[in-house]
Amino acid sequence: MTKTFYITTPIYYPSGKLHIGSAYTTIACDVLARYKRMMNYDVFYLTGLDEHGQKIQQKAEEAGITPQAYVDGMVVGVKELWKLLDISYDKFIRTTDDYHEKVVAQVFERLLAQDDIYLGEYSGWYSVSDEEFFTESQLSEVFRDEDGNVTGGIAPSGHQVEWVSEESYFLRLSKYQDRLVEFFKSHPDFITPDGRLNEMLKNFIEPGLEDLAVSRTTFTWGG
Repeated sequence: MTKTFYITTPIYYPSGKLHIGSAYTTIACDVLARYKRMMNYDVFYLTGLDEHGQKIQQKAEEAGITPQAYVDGMVVGVKELWKLLDISYDKFIRTTDDYHEKVVAQVFERLLAQDDIYLGEYSGWYSVSDEEFFTESQLSEVFRDEDGNVTGGIAPSGHQVEWVSEESYFLRLSKYQDRLVEFFKSHPDFITPDGRLNEMLKNFIEPGLEDLAVSRTTFTWGG
């Protein structure tokens, strides 16, 4: 029976040109994929781009083009880079691919039907540049008005945040906390090395999983 090996890079976010870290990661994955092929594994090596989000929409508006035209142009540059570096990927995935959007919709509807996704409201300090929400305690700098009310702040990355409150669909991660802890402890080789497994358990799961916002409503490009 042929041994199989699946490897993926991060699905890079093309709000700007990729950087040296992206090249390093992709080359490291390529080295591993080539080694496994030499060892007679049936290898599937995936890379690609996450082409949706508020920052993509803003970049397209700044350029005076549609978001689809913007990401289409970015894909050309990324593929040329991987060709230059002789990256031997098997599949280049785009989140704007029709089949990807259809599968995501099917999975979302299934989770919604079994009450693993619900509609709620999410509020917090949001950095468009980081595509991430932050609590007040996570901000590296907080701005206040003369009455002491928080009016803004700076994310750890140095980017400014803004207060966002919107309807959002949430994934019930909290529902699966005990099951995840039990699974990881009974399958200690599922995440390696051990330090990463302990980090996942001690820092993220055991302190209490919070339900995760999985949609956005304040913009139209992939919310």
